[in-house]
Amino acid sequence: MKLNIESKIKKESITKLVQKSVDVGKKVASSTKENVTYAIEKAKAAALMNKLKKLNPVFPQQFESEDFKLPNIVMIVDDAVRRGNKLCEGAVGWLSNDAGVEIFCLYDEAIEFSKIQFIPAAICDAIYYVDSFDRNRFIRTDCIFSKAHEERIAELKHIAHCLGAKKCSIEINESQADIRVQNRSITAKETLKGEDVQESVETSLKTSGSDSRRGRVEIEFEGNTSCRNPELKWFSYDDNIKRLIEMRIDGANSIKSETIEISGSSTATMSQKTAYAIDSAVGAGASLSSQVEKERNSTLIYHIEF
Repeated sequence: MKLNIESKIKKESITKLVQKSVDVGKKVASSTKENVTYAIEKAKAAALMNKLKKLNPVFPQQFESEDFKLPNIVMIVDDAVRRGNKLCEGAVGWLSNDAGVEIFCLYDEAIEFSKIQFIPAAICDAIYYVDSFDRNRFIRTDCIFSKAHEERIAELKHIAHCLGAKKCSIEINESQADIRVQNRSITAKETLKGEDVQESVETSLKTSGSDSRRGRVEIEFEGNTSCRNPELKWFSYDDNIKRLIEMRIDGANSIKSETIEISGSSTATMSQKTAYAIDSAVGAGASLSSQVEKERNSTLIYHIEF
């Protein structure tokens, strides 16, 4: 009887041990499954984040945030480009970085929402650069230099008008060096020791010249002694223009006439470095770097009479 009881106890102990082992096995299997599931979900989330980072969409709330810094270059793009991408649903555009230059690609459907002023009117696939004096104004790159030139002429006229001038003239001199390299192959034939010998020589030929353009604008006023300080933008840092205004406003021993020569480099639309960066990033139709060089070599001769 005692033997049977011990046998029964032993059997129950073994059963419990087996059950415990099974329970531990199930727990380990469950934990392993959870770890695998977590690893898979984590990998999916990481892949999604990488994709989102690559697409870099900009959503309305982000665009309107004070922390959002609008790049100096904006490109208008068709919203159909990413219409089928769920990660970009509701976005107003995206940020890209080409050749180290940050560009904001704005959907054409979000132009009104952006409240950005585009000059001239915004069109698809056009590239705009920020106005140096107003960060809410962007000017199309293919006309940014002509627009700046027009503004400078208008500002000089405005100065003459505010100072009560009788007459002013603005002469524009533009010149641009033109250097071309031509590779030529010259073939020469001669007879040496009764045999014809042919020799080819590669030569490089450099030719230089200049492309010049001149223009003159004249304007007459009735003239008066009632002067006011003009609003300056392009010439706000030009010492000669500022001294002209001071002498005229002062009244004592008032100035009668002045001729000022203004170098294009002193009122540059953009730096050469910026122009090169934009050219390499977006491949602007007209080379901005060559336009910068042309502007730097230009001169405005401003003559004013009172």
